Amino acid sequence: MSIFLSHPISNDTLLYGGVKNIHISLDTVISKGDTANSLSLSFPNHAGTHVDVPYHFFEDGKKLTDYDASFWIFDNPVCVDVCGEDGYLVKYEDVVNSIKAETNLLLIRTGYEEHRNKKKYWQKNPGLSVDLATKLRINHQNIRAVGVDVISITSRMHRDEGRKAHREFLGNQYDYEPIILIEDMSLINFTTDISQVMIFPLLIKDADGAPCTVIAQ
Repeated sequence: MSIFLSHPISNDTLLYGGVKNIHISLDTVISKGDTANSLSLSFPNHAGTHVDVPYHFFEDGKKLTDYDASFWIFDNPVCVDVCGEDGYLVKYEDVVNSIKAETNLLLIRTGYEEHRNKKKYWQKNPGLSVDLATKLRINHQNIRAVGVDVISITSRMHRDEGRKAHREFLGNQYDYEPIILIEDMSLINFTTDISQVMIFPLLIKDADGAPCTVIAQ
């Protein structure tokens, strides 16, 4: 059985900082005499469930289309439940005991997804600490991506820490590849019998990130 680990994008989707910048409208409508139904879409590339790649924070970082298709298939995912209190910064010790040698996708489930339709989802979300980013980069070189069920790995209550964490995950300061990020995921239905996760970013040339669909099976 396959499930979605991503949210659909709608005009009501909350963006980081509370920005209202998604515009989805009818373009052509069969009931009004048009040949087909179609939509007009306008939204930032970090809207809804989306990926961040190194170019998001680094001018010389990898761009979305620098990754081949196989990169987005993960056969050894792990989902870890952590504290979901307002503004909590996830630490290395919160996740390390759940990571296996073969883990290549780390999903961090705070449960904050339940607040996704409230202002607190972007105002007080948990985030990821710099310590977590550093120790994942150094100690778990098989991990290619980290996903979270919060609007951003940057907690709005700890913005400087969040920027530093982004740079630590996405930077080329180590001899091995950066860890890309998947933000605003839906992890509520993830179960331990899931063995594969596939991420399908909207393939925008030279982008620093893009909305994505995520499927687990």
